[in-house]
Amino acid sequence: MRTRVKSSEQQFLFDLQQQQRKRFQMVKWLGVLIAFSIVIQALGLAKVFAELVLEGSFPLNAALLAGAAFLFKTVLQYVREQICATASRTIRFSLRKRVVEHLTHLGPNRLQIDEDAGLSTRVYEQIDALDDYFSRYVPQVFLVLFIPLTILIAVIPVSWIAFFIFALTAPLVVFFMVMVGHKAANANRKQFTVLSLLSNQFMDLNQGMAELKRLGQTDRARERLSLTASEYQKTTMGVLRLAFLSTGTLELFSSVAIAMVALYLGLGLLEQLPWQVGIAPVSLFAAFYLLLLAPEFYLPLRQLGSDYHAKQKAEAAATDLQEIFAAEPSDFMATSSSKLPDKKGNGALIEFENVSWSTSGRVRLADLSASISQGERVWLRGASGAGKSSLMSILLGFDQKFDGRLLIKGQLLSSSMLDEWRRRLAWLPQTPEWIQGTIRQNLELGLGKCHDADLRNALIKAQCWDFVGGLRFGWDTPIHEAGTGLSGGQMQRLSIARALLSQADVWLLDEPCSGLDSDTAEQVLNTLDEVSFGKTVLIISHDTHPVSWADQKWLMKEDGVYVEA
Repeated sequence: MRTRVKSSEQQFLFDLQQQQRKRFQMVKWLGVLIAFSIVIQALGLAKVFAELVLEGSFPLNAALLAGAAFLFKTVLQYVREQICATASRTIRFSLRKRVVEHLTHLGPNRLQIDEDAGLSTRVYEQIDALDDYFSRYVPQVFLVLFIPLTILIAVIPVSWIAFFIFALTAPLVVFFMVMVGHKAANANRKQFTVLSLLSNQFMDLNQGMAELKRLGQTDRARERLSLTASEYQKTTMGVLRLAFLSTGTLELFSSVAIAMVALYLGLGLLEQLPWQVGIAPVSLFAAFYLLLLAPEFYLPLRQLGSDYHAKQKAEAAATDLQEIFAAEPSDFMATSSSKLPDKKGNGALIEFENVSWSTSGRVRLADLSASISQGERVWLRGASGAGKSSLMSILLGFDQKFDGRLLIKGQLLSSSMLDEWRRRLAWLPQTPEWIQGTIRQNLELGLGKCHDADLRNALIKAQCWDFVGGLRFGWDTPIHEAGTGLSGGQMQRLSIARALLSQADVWLLDEPCSGLDSDTAEQVLNTLDEVSFGKTVLIISHDTHPVSWADQKWLMKEDGVYVEA
């Protein structure tokens, strides 16, 4: 016996579906009741129509039976749709949380998958693309098996010919559904790729708009974005074209099949069938019964044909989502967290022992052997490409495939202690990340609700209170991703205030004065001097003029790191 092998996308979707197994099981039982109510409704209506035509009487009992079956079916379908919508929403919420957490653990390595705008498209657009799959396609797969099967069984005692018409035409509907659906899958994958490209371009152009204006290249940028938008429009229309083609094809075959049943019943009632002239193969009651069941037989098939497009769309989205989970954070070279001897006996908080890092034959970080004690402030300078950012990535725990050892308070940094280590860190990148929201929301990002007194105290220490208090809405003033309306120095001071609110005792700063004029840079460094006293600080910079208040000064070159006197 041959078993059907699921593709990786199908297995991914199946695993997600299993999270809501109980709800989908309930949906199946509701489908069983819906199938029975369809047959009972057809029986009641057929009885009403037959007696009205033949005897001129109105059978109240049959009418009440049909009405009750219709009402029961309507309620069941509503409950079924609500359960499916809840299951889909729960699955997507859980999946989005997993994706965001995984991207968080990847850190800067997430850019190996796609740019941030493209990743945000996957987190929002492509996860939401799974909605129709779980809310419509998955429950419809069971209905498309059970309802036609129930109707076929109900038709057998009435007419073998109608049974064979149903049984022979149903596979044709499925065949054309699958044939058109495969083309839709490729179209959806192309659409998602173009959408990701469009998102990345839009973010890049938005961030670099000031530079584009300075260079006079805004027209070329607009043309480039317009071309990608036109391509996305074409792919979207291609997907819609296939969807309409699929729906039209299924409607055609369903209509032809229903017409065949109607033609057979009509000629039979007129006693004009070529092989049965003068004899009516079915009664008027049976004819009405079969005619009422015919649309209900093909309805689940037609609906599945429309929803099959959702399946192909979901599989296309699953391909990109799997790529995110396939990107694993770098493993630690050593996983032992046992106590190690402190060779220098200096109680160092951070200790590097012959740390070096090479990838693809390129040296990213040369030999480093040095230590930083609790409360020490270190200033690290070096040219571009010397490995400063690589050192920061190692300290943040995002890249651990390096040679040598990194010790934290005498313990080898391992995956088991990484979360605890990161809680001690305040990371101030060269270009701080901001979200569209108020200043307060940006300061509290990742920290939770802060008391007004703590917020005010952090702003005062970071020398932000004067300009924040001067804004119309104070710390409730909205800012954009690029910090529109605030200067570079003000944004850096707000980053310092955010670090203070985090209560981290280890600060890692990457080019805190990058892009600032000399006076503003000096003011920022003076602020750092005041607020970072007593904390363990590592600042990396291209500047040749040392930070006067640093306890240690390191010089990073291509052949290693030197601790200056």
